[in-house]
Amino acid sequence: MGGKASLLLVLAFSGLFGLLGTNMLRTSNEATDAYVDYYYKTKAHDLAVSGANIAASETYFNAFWKQGYSNLNIEGGTVNIAVDSLVTNQRKLYSRSNYFGYKDTVIVWLEPKNFAQFGNFYDFMAAWAATGDTFSGPFHTNDNLLCYGDPVFLGYTTTQKGVKLNNNKSHPEFHGGLQEGVYIPLEFDTSSIMTAAKFGGKVFRGTGNNIIDVRLDLNNDGSVTYSTREGTGTWSVPQTEQISTIAPNGVIAADKGNIYLKGTLKGRLSVVALKRKTNGAGIVHIVDDVRYNTDPQKIPSSTDMLGIVAEDFVQVDFDDTRGDLDVQASIFSNMDGLKIEKYQDYSGANIMNLYGGIIGKRVLPTAEYWWDGKKYVVTHGYSYVHRFDERFNVTVPPFFPLTKLYRIVAWQE
Repeated sequence: MGGKASLLLVLAFSGLFGLLGTNMLRTSNEATDAYVDYYYKTKAHDLAVSGANIAASETYFNAFWKQGYSNLNIEGGTVNIAVDSLVTNQRKLYSRSNYFGYKDTVIVWLEPKNFAQFGNFYDFMAAWAATGDTFSGPFHTNDNLLCYGDPVFLGYTTTQKGVKLNNNKSHPEFHGGLQEGVYIPLEFDTSSIMTAAKFGGKVFRGTGNNIIDVRLDLNNDGSVTYSTREGTGTWSVPQTEQISTIAPNGVIAADKGNIYLKGTLKGRLSVVALKRKTNGAGIVHIVDDVRYNTDPQKIPSSTDMLGIVAEDFVQVDFDDTRGDLDVQASIFSNMDGLKIEKYQDYSGANIMNLYGGIIGKRVLPTAEYWWDGKKYVVTHGYSYVHRFDERFNVTVPPFFPLTKLYRIVAWQE
């Protein structure tokens, strides 16, 4: 019995180890299969992400790129990229990968940023941000950010060339953060806003080669009182119409002309003055206060909204009796900036309360200063007290200009 028992014991252990070996081999094979499956899925996903990044880069540098890619070879797999145009100036990218039968898809939505979403934007600095100037909302310049004294920047601030101080008495304050080395081109495609003015808006034009001047007095009942003048002629008899009647889509343009603006706006409106390569045209003149009927600073649900667009520049006309000035709008000046006419001739120091934004080719001087031994003090002209209209992060004035470059607004994997 001893020999038979030993034999049975050996056979039992042999069967047990054989069973365990089979299970271990099966487990090892399953682990290998799972690893291979994970590797292939991950590879397919990474290829789809790479394709999405390639397509996003193409769109960033070329807003008209729509051809996509067919069977693009990347690291042993293929990627197909398709581009859909949704509404105007929006793109939807599809990146579909195939890696040895394993497939994945990444979808990306892109659109340009609207210039109204900047509190301040300047291509270059022709003047210094100075004591008494307070800026809110995103601030950007493609130049050095010039600081004279103690200007205050409340929003996220970007500059291509860095901050430059006037002297060791200059101490700018950056409350929303500062980033250097950022470039955003300032470009204005007049065709979009003029198309809107022609079809659903209002266009004022002179006859022949005459420049057209347009007075717009905004009324708090949603109407506008307007009159026109060609060349050196006389002003026409003023007429009053509802904005929704004269410009249903909210765009009023002076084609090869200028606009003189003041009043209280009820509704949504963009006014645009086009230069058309004509000296003396393309200017918007701010004659007096420009306000909203329902002030969004007090009632955030206000839907009143104004865009001021000048192909040349925007100017606050000289009026030494006016005192402080309120401007509620996003202001876009393509070829110059926001000017304070004869700022040095004002008899005292004034404040321009700007609620909205300023976007221009350059920042211009607005006041004269002197050093009182402790700080710089405004003596003549206007200093800015600026507050960004946060509504522009979501909704902007009708057909306000867009940046050239696209940005990613959503990414789905």
